[in-house]
Amino acid sequence: MPVDKIRVQHKFGIISHNHRQSLLDRISAPAVSSTPSKSSRKTTPCEISHDFILSFNNADPLNRSKLETQASQLLHRVKRRAGIVSGGTGNHVHIPRSWVELTLLARCKGPFREEVLKALLASLITAPPSIDNIPSLFLVCETVIEWIKELGNPIPETAWSKTQILTYYITELCFWRAYGHALLHNLHGCGSFLSDLSWHIENLDFIRKVYSKYPDGELLLRQLESIKSVVSEVQPGKNELESSPKKSFISAGLMHGLEFYQSVRNGADPATSLSALLTTLSLLGTENHLNTVLAMKLLSIICCKNYLALQILQAAATGTLPLHGNASCGVCKSSFQQWDWVTASELINLLVDVAIKGSTSEIQKSAIQAGEMASVRVDSAPVQGYGLLDLVSLNAESALSPAIQYSLQQGLTRVHAHVKNDPLRKSSAHLIWSSLQTLKDSPSHRVIVGIALNKTECIQDVDKEINPICKHFFEQMFDTLSDRYIPQSISSASSTSKPDPKPTPKSPSISRPPSVISVISRPGSVIRLSPNVSRRNYPVAPILPMEVRHDQILREVVSDQWYKELMNVFKAAEKAQQTVAECEQESEAEQTEAEPNYAEQMIHELGLTKTEVCSVMDELVIDQK
Repeated sequence: MPVDKIRVQHKFGIISHNHRQSLLDRISAPAVSSTPSKSSRKTTPCEISHDFILSFNNADPLNRSKLETQASQLLHRVKRRAGIVSGGTGNHVHIPRSWVELTLLARCKGPFREEVLKALLASLITAPPSIDNIPSLFLVCETVIEWIKELGNPIPETAWSKTQILTYYITELCFWRAYGHALLHNLHGCGSFLSDLSWHIENLDFIRKVYSKYPDGELLLRQLESIKSVVSEVQPGKNELESSPKKSFISAGLMHGLEFYQSVRNGADPATSLSALLTTLSLLGTENHLNTVLAMKLLSIICCKNYLALQILQAAATGTLPLHGNASCGVCKSSFQQWDWVTASELINLLVDVAIKGSTSEIQKSAIQAGEMASVRVDSAPVQGYGLLDLVSLNAESALSPAIQYSLQQGLTRVHAHVKNDPLRKSSAHLIWSSLQTLKDSPSHRVIVGIALNKTECIQDVDKEINPICKHFFEQMFDTLSDRYIPQSISSASSTSKPDPKPTPKSPSISRPPSVISVISRPGSVIRLSPNVSRRNYPVAPILPMEVRHDQILREVVSDQWYKELMNVFKAAEKAQQTVAECEQESEAEQTEAEPNYAEQMIHELGLTKTEVCSVMDELVIDQK
């Protein structure tokens, strides 16, 4: 068997083994140190990393200014990616990524954190309710719960800080977004997200510790408790599929409110669908907490645009509207003094929003002080209504509970802070200030006013970031809900309830006829409404599994793409036909110009006049006959 001899080369000469090994280690050491490791990946200047947050929080005052400049640049880029100015739309917008980055930036300490929280709140207000945002939304919900836990126990006799107020608003809006997706049946198939969220909101006692002593904390706690029950019902069980549809959470009162909202939104005459509004008012306070509060927010948007709806609501608050019939009467069967504090506080918040955001000065004045309702009558007699200043007169009679007094003081302070610098609303500012002076003897008045002023400042700072023409979240959600649940077949004219047939009297005794509500929609136009409010049975929208809905979305995308391609083909064919027709016309014109006119040439050569030509033509015609 042959033997292959391999020549041995000594790179370092003939040296000892130990010396050779040390030389190899010295040569290979720089190569090993220069090899980049996966853990020490270099981040880009526009990337928000954990190391940057640690260096920002641990920086000394000398290096803090440089890091604050870098953090401001990062925040500016995230704002653009969130689409705050453009209403959450555009090619540059990526809302899920922007929410994740804002939650990371919010870990920075100091005044910079307030700017991040304002940007996050502005994005939550303007972002459309898209299914693609659900994973990031659940991340924000879980993160904001941890933020509240980190706030700890505040001093009871001091006003809330801006960080506490912004965290409160972000928490409230995040979970309203989650409930909006539950109403639209978008949470089916999100079992892992729901299980994680249910773990974070399992124990909510910390809410009372952070927002103790004030009704705001109790309202937030009730909202989260209701959301927890919704999550438990949406979350699939052990033997259920994740995509299996479950019950609908929308209520009858909210459905009738959406019907009236759709008529206002479509520009129809709202007077033709007032029966739906009366049904919503009759059901206030009879449904669960989430739907009651959501119905008041829907009425707030309606009343900011429609003066007639505002006057009907203010008249219903006095308990003078005869709402009865098949629908069970809610809080509107009695006056405002007997309402539960949650519905009463939401009505005060509604009047505050209308007084600030009303579309006309008439609507704003009526929200501040109602007096006699000029457009609403019962048995042809005008009725009274309640505005903010009218509620102050009720408080002077010690008819309001402490929780309602708290909401009223906060509402008046917010409206006064909004109108005091308006030269056209000086009289309203003086009246509101005088009413506030009558409430200053209440306990913790200065703290309540301080909280209201901090809330107003935070809201104004957030509004500066938002484009005024952009729709806010609740209006976008109600648009989507009305398109989903209110069928187009229900016309505005059919929503006017007809008077019930008169019952056959059992005895010859004379009974008093029922009261009639009449509404003056415009000068000279009086509409009479039956007080017997009845519920409308809306067709139930089918709840499809997640896979079917995704397939429908993909089919719509593909069909839309095919439609665009076909339109391009049709446009190209039409353009080609136009080009062929133009070429034919040009060729005909050229042929016409090229052909000689022999008749004109002969007339010119013979020197005939026009009369001679006509006589010759006549003779030719006669000869042919």
